[in-house]
Amino acid sequence: MTTLSFPRRHLLRVFSGLGVGFATSSVLAAEPIAVVMSSNTRQRSLSSDKLRRVFLALPTDDDDGHRFVPINLAQSSNVRERFDRNVLSMSPSEIARYWIDQRLRGNKPPRSASSLDLCRRAVQELSGAISYLPLSQVGSLRILAIDGRPPSDNSYSLR
Repeated sequence: MTTLSFPRRHLLRVFSGLGVGFATSSVLAAEPIAVVMSSNTRQRSLSSDKLRRVFLALPTDDDDGHRFVPINLAQSSNVRERFDRNVLSMSPSEIARYWIDQRLRGNKPPRSASSLDLCRRAVQELSGAISYLPLSQVGSLRILAIDGRPPSDNSYSLR
């Protein structure tokens, strides 16, 4: 039987890296999710019903008269799963079935961004783009109030 030899320093670095990764994902899972659009939009708020329609890819216009262009985070994202459960009231398997049915009817699902950074850039540059991010990751994007409540409100629906 062969034993693997790792320098202790290398092993500690690997374990500390794993710990940081776990802490970061759990922090992101616990913070509010902000619904965001470009900083140039006039849109200030949305109803939860309208937000649901947007992310089910039903034709919906923003306050500037542009069609909303929803952008999801990657399917493997914990933030996306929380958003889908809170806004769409669907589990990952229910979402998958919904989009299979919609594709059969000729409808396309929202675009997906593979990273938070890519999502931020797409939302800032694409007219009518709307997405959701952990509150700490919003950057310069406009945060929309949902049902008149900002993410800092205790009764905000995406906590």
